[in-house]
Amino acid sequence: MTKYNCVVVGAGPGGSAFSKIAVENGLKVLMLERARNPGEKNTSGSTIWGNIARKIHPDFPADAPIERRVDGGRLYFVPEGKDWEKGGYSLVGFSHPSKEISDPFNVYRNVFDKWWAEQSVAAGAELKTSTLVTGVVRDANGKIIGVIDEKGEKYEADIVIGADGVLSIIGRMAGLRPMWGSHENCLCCKIDWELDEKLIDERFGSSIEHDDGDIGVLLEIYFAQPMAGNAGYFWIFPDRGSLALGLGIIMNDLIRLEHNIWWYMWNSINHPIVKPKLKGGKPRSYIAHSIPLTNPVGPNGTLFKSYADNIMLIGDAAGFVCPIDGAGWCGAVSAGKIAAEIATKALEKGDTSAEFFQRYQRKWIESDVGKNLKMGKEMADWLTHESGGINVLADQFTRGLASLMEHGTSHEEVGSSSINRTIKYAQEWMALSKPMRMLLGPYLQLFTSLMR
Repeated sequence: MTKYNCVVVGAGPGGSAFSKIAVENGLKVLMLERARNPGEKNTSGSTIWGNIARKIHPDFPADAPIERRVDGGRLYFVPEGKDWEKGGYSLVGFSHPSKEISDPFNVYRNVFDKWWAEQSVAAGAELKTSTLVTGVVRDANGKIIGVIDEKGEKYEADIVIGADGVLSIIGRMAGLRPMWGSHENCLCCKIDWELDEKLIDERFGSSIEHDDGDIGVLLEIYFAQPMAGNAGYFWIFPDRGSLALGLGIIMNDLIRLEHNIWWYMWNSINHPIVKPKLKGGKPRSYIAHSIPLTNPVGPNGTLFKSYADNIMLIGDAAGFVCPIDGAGWCGAVSAGKIAAEIATKALEKGDTSAEFFQRYQRKWIESDVGKNLKMGKEMADWLTHESGGINVLADQFTRGLASLMEHGTSHEEVGSSSINRTIKYAQEWMALSKPMRMLLGPYLQLFTSLMR
């Protein structure tokens, strides 16, 4: 049996990022992937960030299979019970500030994730697909020293990397976490909607032509109780010849809702604002999956440690998904790089203990990974609950925009003013202590109900 420096369970964004950096540092790495090809099971909106990708591939996008460049987007706030066809909703446009900050691209994850993993293989990692890891291998002292697949084959390693998604058998068998609770788990569903490229350009194009002659696109995000309940959102992310239509709702809230998640998906697709934009297209694939929406940084998170003796967790396995938007690609990739650097140092020193791997957790908490998780959790709590809920905010936005428009403010000025006021309000609200926000929450809801 071949022994490796690192066995990586899961060849998704984080696992592949770890593997490429690790083999470039001279480590012997094996990736085990349960799917036939990496990317088959994702429910991602499929927007990735070029500035993060360049941490792993300095010349990105180079020959990467990119679908579209993203130049900005539209945020829709759609209150319940309004006449949407007569403008009973608010629309705020946004643009990305610079390539250094975001540099977003849309990708078709079934193709892109395969390419992403292949770059790690080209660098020297081994990849074994259609391999389901079902358990771990322990030494005489009970420490994990490898994994075992469903066929009984064992793979030993100095370090095991759990990049095995929301259910993470590695995280659970290492004693780092139980299953995510319903209050920190989001169910997502996605439809790949086939649509002619010219229609996509007409309906979602940014009109910005890039150096390669490609026309950029705009993302669309809908915060709307009639479309995604009070704790989720619906999205449309344009690709070359299809749209990624997605919807996610926090499991705890979904349990209390009257309908299942696919009802909300079809309600969104047939909504008067959305339906005309999809005309002429048709669905060609469906998928549903859950993602963690928690805050493993603070005391309210389920996961208090992302490491153990010989173990590090990355990506969804560690809860690295921003709770405000469900984005996990950046956190997985950034943490994968951090973990690879820590693994290299650990093997150089001959120390793969939990004590040594504490520095992995410290580094990702101090990085943008930890900062985004903390901020995202606080903002998500405010948006979906403490502020009075999505429907209250959508109603306030719509009435506020209508009032400004009546007084001669341009649509561009309205959008900028509204988004800035909302950010300022959210920042002031977040500055209050958690107990104070909980105390004031009911009064905010009462106040907004009286304003209707």
